[in-house]
Amino acid sequence: MKVMMVVEGGDCALRIEPTDEEGLALLAAFGVSGAYQAKLGDAAGSTMLAAERICSSYEGAPAELD
Repeated sequence: MKVMMVVEGGDCALRIEPTDEEGLALLAAFGVSGAYQAKLGDAAGSTMLAAERICSSYEGAPAELD
């Protein structure tokens, strides 16, 4: 599985790409088919930890797909 976090200027994004059947199954357990991608919000001046943002994106929000 490839996990990429991109920070450019004040923006931050996360992308998770499965590279095998196990990765596909793991993402499918969270209701995601294929790659998962999400904008995590502003990187500069944020008071929320990145891990909290990632967890909150799975709770009650539909996954953003390409």
